[in-house]
Parts: sequence; C-alpha cells; structure tokens
Amino acid sequence: MSIEGPSIQPEELNPYERVIGGAVKARRLISAHWELTYRCNERCTHCYLDVFSPSADIPDELTTEECLRVVDQLAELNILNITFSGGEILARRDFFTIAEYAHSKRFLLRLFTNGILIKPAVADRIAALHPYEVELSVYSTRPQVHDAITRIPRSHELTLRAARLLKERDIRIQIKTPLMRENATELPALRALAQELGARFRRDVTITPKDTGALDPLKHRMSHAEMVAVLRDEIDPAFWLNRQMTDATRTCGIATKGIAIDPYGNIYPCIQVRTAAGNVRQQTLREIWDASPLWEELSHLTLGELPVCRTCELRTLCLRCHGLARLESGDLRAPALVNCQAALARREVLIEKGALPPDYPIPAHLREYVQHLCAEPNQGGEPLPTNFIPLSELLPMRAQIPV
Repeated sequence: MSIEGPSIQPEELNPYERVIGGAVKARRLISAHWELTYRCNERCTHCYLDVFSPSADIPDELTTEECLRVVDQLAELNILNITFSGGEILARRDFFTIAEYAHSKRFLLRLFTNGILIKPAVADRIAALHPYEVELSVYSTRPQVHDAITRIPRSHELTLRAARLLKERDIRIQIKTPLMRENATELPALRALAQELGARFRRDVTITPKDTGALDPLKHRMSHAEMVAVLRDEIDPAFWLNRQMTDATRTCGIATKGIAIDPYGNIYPCIQVRTAAGNVRQQTLREIWDASPLWEELSHLTLGELPVCRTCELRTLCLRCHGLARLESGDLRAPALVNCQAALARREVLIEKGALPPDYPIPAHLREYVQHLCAEPNQGGEPLPTNFIPLSELLPMRAQIPV
C-alpha cells in the first residue's frame, strides 16, 4: 500500500537522493521530460492535451535528425534520465531510432505508453532499451469503464496484454491511475491488479484543466467525500504533523533540476508550466539553461512569495503546484483549487484520526467553498465556486508582503 506522505528524514535519504539534493543546490540539470508527439491512439476524456490522430501529418514536430541533436545536447549537459511521453510515444514511427540513440548515450530511460501497440516484437525492442521503467495508465479494473474513458474499444484488454508482455521480458512496469469519480471506489482492486501483473502501482488524485484552459476534464474530479475516503486509508499523520514550512520553503523543484520538451522543441520548466524558456531550433539547450531569464524568475518562487499560501493554515497539509495555480487562475502565485481540495481532505482525515483538533481553522479563502460543501454534502459533484479567491481576502494578504 502506498502511504500518503511517507515519513522520510534527510539522514535517511539513499545515495541517489543525496546526489539529487546536491545537484539541486548546484543548479545542475538531472532530468528531461520529453513529449515526443501529441498524436495518440486514445481519446481520454480527462486528458490535459488536445491530441491528434495517430496518422495526422504534423509538420512542426521535431524531425528525427533534430531529435537526435537534442539527445546529443542532453548528453552534453550530463542529464541522467529522460522520460519519453506523448501523446503516445509509439505513434512516432521513428520512436525506436530516437530511443535507441538515447540508450546508446547511456541515459536512464522511462517510457510512458498506453501499451495498445505493444505486441511481442515491440516488447522485444523495448526490452533491448533496458528502460528503468515503463508506465502504463489503467483507469479501471472494469474494461467497460476503462474503455469509456479512453474512448477506444478493447483498450483495457490491450493495455493489460502489454503489461504481461513486458513483464515476461523482465521489464519493470508501473500501473498508474488518475483517481476520478468513475474509479474512486476501485483503489483496492486496482492495487490488487497491479500486484497480479507484477507491477508497481501509483495513483494520482489530480485532474487538471486542459493546457488550452478548457475545463472539460474537471467533471472527472473526485468529490470531497471521495477524496476523504481515498486518503483515510493511506494517510500517515506523523508526516503531515512534522512537516515544516517556512517562507524560504520551495513547494516544488521547478527550475532547479528538470526541464520539459514539447514535440516542437519548446523548452519549459515543467509539464504544468507552459511558459517557454526557449526553443531548440533557435538555441542550444545549454544556452537556454544558462541564459533564459525564466529560470531566475522561477527560482524565487518560495512560500514567502505566495501571498495567500504563505499565511494559509493548511500550508503544511498542501502539496502545491505552481503550474496548476496558473492553469486555474492565470497566476503562478495564487492557490490552486485542486491542491486546496486535497489539503482540506487531509485536514478532515487528520481530525477524524485525532491528530488535529476538531476546530482546526479553515483558511479565509476556502470558507465559502467549505460552506458550499456543507450545504450540499450529498451532491454528485460540486461546481467550482466563481469567486474561489475573493478579492476581499486576497488584497489584504498581498499588502502584508514586504516589497
């Protein structure tokens, strides 16, 4: 069972984690998340991308030769690992040309795929890459639910076929599931399925708007009651109660150790923050990493720079994402409702378990939202409040921040 908030102390970090910590302090790039294409053979209803048909002609995509040059530049920067994702990575006919070249440069490779195109010969070529892990998305133990989300008949069957083919070749696999209204009650069954397949399991409670700003995926977000039910069985009270947050705390590692690359060569701080630091068609990766002013701007995004979050009573219960904040409000420094929802659910579970007092405060910017939950506790889905961050609460908090 995965535990919400594993209690790991700095002295308990393994050698790899200590290396990563040192690299962050030295501002050395460690990883690249590379979206090779936005073509996909699934049409997942919750996806943050507007994907193209697998056969679509997309002239702006990086060519094979350009991709190989990017691999060379990643090697020059001594990046340790590359995650190849999409869309669907196998929708690129030159995927193995790119991946095999990256393997020859001794990168640790992670592959994100839906597995639909993985047959024995494809599984053999994946095995030859010696990937650290292949991650497969499974949305339900019930084929009809999974297929309704992907909108592709037999996708559940074909994804599980891929998992078995990969496991037969001793490839480490991970089953990952975004938890939604459709599958929130299936968590134990999904864990059991992963165990049966010999896979690791990871769940995610975050459903985001599309990168275009469209809110369609949010209809899949779990209700507050469903979120509480998920966290109730997993949460580690000691982790959250001992978590320390100061004005100097960074809520994520943005701009410190990783980059994201899209199919057109744009370089982003991460998958969620779609502000380009540059493009590999105009500059080298080293020039972008060394010279883009975006990194300096983002390096100051500590808790003290977040006008609402820095004073929030739930800050130690929150796993905040700057990118989600920007998607929801257009402001990197604003709260993200999806993170606030999870923090509220943790508050409720910790009160149930006696780890927090029953009157543990609710932040001012969430009181209206909580009143809404209390007014309609049995509804199937709560709409987003139109004034989630009331200006009456936001402006005084901004005034408290020293210039």
